[in-house]
Amino acid sequence: MSTPRRPRTRPRKAPKQARSRELVEAVLVAAARVFVQQGYARATTNRIAQAAGISVGSLYQYFPSKDSIAVELLRRYRESLVAIVTGHLQGIAQASFEDVVRRLLTALLRAEGMNPALHRVLIEQVLRTSARAEIIGFEERMEHLLADAIRGAGVTSSARDPDRMAFVLVRAVLATAQAAVVDRPGMNGPELVEELSRLVVRFLAA
Repeated sequence: MSTPRRPRTRPRKAPKQARSRELVEAVLVAAARVFVQQGYARATTNRIAQAAGISVGSLYQYFPSKDSIAVELLRRYRESLVAIVTGHLQGIAQASFEDVVRRLLTALLRAEGMNPALHRVLIEQVLRTSARAEIIGFEERMEHLLADAIRGAGVTSSARDPDRMAFVLVRAVLATAQAAVVDRPGMNGPELVEELSRLVVRFLAA
């Protein structure tokens, strides 16, 4: 008995001309809308193409499946998160570390720039499936940024390893954020930001 083939989750090619970039953007916007309004299970490439106002053949030039579109949506969102973190952590000082931690956690938990329902779909359909392999490296980039910030801000003693500390913090915070979005949406509010901020600050000061 043969094993069912999994849908391809990697884009076929990157758009290079302005017109092709516009087409890809239209597909991503339409897919986000379809995923939220119709649900991921009912979403199809035909429905996404129709919502984008293009032929399904044009869609297939860039995306082999709806899974590949979901991966690209999450990849772009994570790139925006890296940019947010980079901006906040540049030139951070010990005195401002707690305030920056709170602002970063707020941005992460509220999924800035993304519909909460779409965020939930992407976590369920990408991060909790084999498609996650297509976006590896995000956690490591966040760890590197945080470890450098810990060294630069002088918020911990020389006896502790900033790289190990950053690994623990990034993995713990991301796991909590994902659980709050998918498993316990009612927890995802300002109070959770405060609890996580206390956890991070006390961990760093321990």
